[in-house]
Amino acid sequence: MGQAENLTDLAKLCSTNVNIPLSVSCCGFAGDKGFTIPELNKSALRNLKAEIQEGTKYAFSTSKTCEIGLTEHSGLDYKSIFYLVEKCTR
Repeated sequence: MGQAENLTDLAKLCSTNVNIPLSVSCCGFAGDKGFTIPELNKSALRNLKAEIQEGTKYAFSTSKTCEIGLTEHSGLDYKSIFYLVEKCTR
């Protein structure tokens, strides 16, 4: 939707260290197809874990189904970016 730069700017307002895995342009969950064809998600995120910086504690996304796939293939608990905004504005 062309909002990646805006979301990155938002994350940078809330954190001093924002890491965006460059190999991930889409989680491959394809709406809900990741539930029935998990190979799509697995293929799209095959390099994700290698791109996560050591010591990363928090991970955020903009879609619930993306969060499911990203969590499964990263070892991190991905949450909605709104959790980051809420935490940062308390």
